[in-house]
Amino acid sequence: MQFINSTKIKKKHFLYIVYSIVIILVFKFTILNNNLDSNNKSTTSPSNQKVQNKEETIYKDVIMPLMPDLDKKQELGRHAWYLFHTVLSRYPDEPSTQQQEKLKQYISLFAEFYPCGECSYHFQELIKKNPVQSKSRQTAALWGCHIHNLVNEHLKKPIYDCTNILEDYDCGCGDYDEFNKEGKITIEKEGKQLG
Repeated sequence: MQFINSTKIKKKHFLYIVYSIVIILVFKFTILNNNLDSNNKSTTSPSNQKVQNKEETIYKDVIMPLMPDLDKKQELGRHAWYLFHTVLSRYPDEPSTQQQEKLKQYISLFAEFYPCGECSYHFQELIKKNPVQSKSRQTAALWGCHIHNLVNEHLKKPIYDCTNILEDYDCGCGDYDEFNKEGKITIEKEGKQLG
């Protein structure tokens, strides 16, 4: 009988030891796994937007690819800034709430779909830090000039004097207010088109 009792006790001790080892291993594995997860999270956090891939820096969450040709990038920039400032200089003096929202959407989409990936990323970051000002034509134009100057500063280019921004980007397209007073567009019927 004593042999049976001592065997039961030994089995019990053995089971306690096995359970203890399993618990220790699970505990160690859990802690080790949590440390690995937290290390991975710190390198892939949203603030760490840039991911290194061979020689190029790739910006995640950017729609357009990188543009390695500096000449093409500069040419695109000149044309894009011209369009950007012309749109802002044509914006209504007293926009409706809907027009204000549409301008914000337009600029957001302009930044997201800008054909140069790294430029798009930086422009979106600028807009986050300096939200679009759309209360009036002058406010929007001055905001756009300020944004352009932030880019110029980053690129070590001269700062633009914003005092004449509306005049400098007047496309000669006519006055929006005169167009808006009419409130309608008419199409005159032309003669038969040949060709």
